[in-house]
Amino acid sequence: MQLQKDIAPDAPTPLSAPAITNGAPPAEAPSRFKQALAEVESHRQRVTAAVGVALLARLLFEFQFVDLLRNASSLVVQLPYLGLAMLSYLLVLMWLTGRTRDRFGFGMALGIGVMESVYLLVVAAMHRPFSFGEVWAPIVVAMAHIPMAVFAFRASTAYPPLDSKKPWLVGFVAAVVFLTIPWIAPSLLDALSS
Repeated sequence: MQLQKDIAPDAPTPLSAPAITNGAPPAEAPSRFKQALAEVESHRQRVTAAVGVALLARLLFEFQFVDLLRNASSLVVQLPYLGLAMLSYLLVLMWLTGRTRDRFGFGMALGIGVMESVYLLVVAAMHRPFSFGEVWAPIVVAMAHIPMAVFAFRASTAYPPLDSKKPWLVGFVAAVVFLTIPWIAPSLLDALSS
C-alpha cells in the first residue's frame, strides 16, 4: 500500500453544520451596485418631477395655453413652437424612462434647464420699460426651470468620475438645438421673406 503525500491530515475537530434560523435568509448588506441603482433612480424621479413642473409652467405662463385654446388663430401660429417645446420635454422623459439612456435625459434636462432659464431671465432684464407686471411670467417660467437644471447636474454624482461624458454632451446639444430653433426661426423667416 502506498502513502499519498499530497493529502491533508485529518482536521483536529470535526466541522459543524451552520445553524439554521427559521428559514429566514441571512441579513446581507446591500451591494454597492444596488446602492448605485437606487441613487440613480432617486435622481431620475427628481428630474422627472422637475421636468413636469417646468413643462406645465412653460405651457401656462410662456405659451399662455388657456388663451391659445380660446383663440384658434393664435393657436395655429404658436403650434410649431408648442410642438417643439412638447417634443423636447417628452424626449427627456423618454430617455429617463428608458433607464439605460438616462444620461442622455439628464444631459438634455440640464441643457433645457440652463438655456431656458438664462434666456428668459435675460429677456426679462432687457425688457424696456421695465415693469414687473409684464415680466413676471418669464421669471416664473425661468424659476421653474432652475430645479430641473440643479437636479440634472446633481445626477452626475451617481456615476463614476471616469464615466463617459458623451451621452451628457449629446443630450445637452439636443436641448440647444430644440431651444434655438424657435428663437432663430422668426428672424430667419423674416430674412427669407425680404
